[in-house]
Amino acid sequence: MSVYAAYSHIANNLGAPPFLPLNRDRVGDVPLVNLTGGVPAADILPYESYSQAVGRVLGNPATAFSSVSYVSPFGIQELREQVAHWRGVPVENVLVTNGAMNGIFLAAQTLIDPGDTVLVESPTFPFALNIFRRAGARLESIALHAGGIDLDELEQRLREGRRYKLFYTIPDFQNPAGTLTSAEHKSRLLALADRYGFAVIADNPYRELWFDHEPDGFPDDYRHAERYSPLYEIGTFSKTLGPGWRVGWTIASSDVVQRMSVIRACVDGNSTALGQYAISCLLQEPYWFDRLLEAERALYRGRAQALVSALRTGFGDAVAFDEPRGGFFLWLGLPQGIRIDDPHVQDALARQNVLVTRGDSFAPEQPGRDPAHRDYADHVRIGFSALPERDLREGADRLAAALIGLA
Repeated sequence: MSVYAAYSHIANNLGAPPFLPLNRDRVGDVPLVNLTGGVPAADILPYESYSQAVGRVLGNPATAFSSVSYVSPFGIQELREQVAHWRGVPVENVLVTNGAMNGIFLAAQTLIDPGDTVLVESPTFPFALNIFRRAGARLESIALHAGGIDLDELEQRLREGRRYKLFYTIPDFQNPAGTLTSAEHKSRLLALADRYGFAVIADNPYRELWFDHEPDGFPDDYRHAERYSPLYEIGTFSKTLGPGWRVGWTIASSDVVQRMSVIRACVDGNSTALGQYAISCLLQEPYWFDRLLEAERALYRGRAQALVSALRTGFGDAVAFDEPRGGFFLWLGLPQGIRIDDPHVQDALARQNVLVTRGDSFAPEQPGRDPAHRDYADHVRIGFSALPERDLREGADRLAAALIGLA
């Protein structure tokens, strides 16, 4: 038997991870500028507060053993109550997860049977696509525009008889495109989901990181449901407190939360107990999290503005992008005729020792599957959250030096 035959069909066809690890940190004497990051700024995270919180948890006989033991698959009650109060929902509608991807995975396992069709935005987050493929789903995409997908097009598809098990969306500061959907758009989407019987997985890791205006929420009628709601809201502390905590949440109807807890009991048992207790301890301090979020918003706003200014200086009108209104990323349309899958373009970037995330990483269609759909090789994603402004300006300058001469 061949090695290939030893693995499942799904394992053999998921392909390489969308974002490959770095294999260099400098070319000659030129240090690498890595613009791929999608993590919080290392210099703003409150490590001393983290240390104190963990110490209080482990030093308290009431929580010491529980924090290193098994806990409820729903999550510890204190953290569920805090998330419920913060997000304005009943505690029964909150499931604590091991980050947002765990929430997506559990939702997929709850909803998808092999052969079901999942609708996704194009472009979108590639790791979610692999979760749906792993569940046996067929993927279909719909183009993403400045304010979200075209709901008229979606409704037309549904009227024509197309049926979807779920629609996966990143509604606020979308990854990679940075788009923001309005309250009206969210309300109409859920009305369509109700009418045609599909679920909506709203993956929202960047929601709290707005620069000037807080994003509109989903209608409360769908967020407070007991027996059924098409809405699965997924959130995480990874983008605000750090991804190593592996603590997130899913907000859904209490019936859905119950079913997801049964599935997760035989997958990972429960979310990391020490992380839950430590974050709950941090959230007990009045306004602690609010102050941190305000500082993060101000920092990322300044970094986004520095990047935008440098790109405009370096490229002029040769590139296209929307100025970020929140989140971690800028979605850059490359100069006319330049594609990131061109070896000459890759060599030019390597000579400048600047690293970006390829736009074709975010295409839902696998290469060669559907040539009518865009592959986004004419885009790159730039992460601005993790780097200081001087490095962002340097990175933009290197991008311009690498690409302008190729256009």
